Amino acid sequence: MENYTNRAEAIIDLQNRGYDQDFVIKNEHLLCVQDSELISPDNFEVIDAYKFDGAKRQKDNYVIYAIRSMHNDLKGILMASYSAFGKGLSIHLWSKLGANLK
Repeated sequence: MENYTNRAEAIIDLQNRGYDQDFVIKNEHLLCVQDSELISPDNFEVIDAYKFDGAKRQKDNYVIYAIRSMHNDLKGILMASYSAFGKGLSIHLWSKLGANLK
């Protein structure tokens, strides 16, 4: 796992390593923005996770995940604020993402 100094550095490096899709949290799934594919927690793996703590504001706290879909090897990035973990995530998705935070 790399040590990045900021979010932009992490995203650029992950893109250079082939993580070229964008994911967002959509109910109990991840949504691939580019092709509108919903991926259930059972069908993706978290390769790496990087936490970034904002120095002054809580809303600047983020986690960047390197995600790989297991059924089609789609690779991309999920960037989620810490507050996203308290807003309606299913237990299954929360446990999958939360297990990778260190």
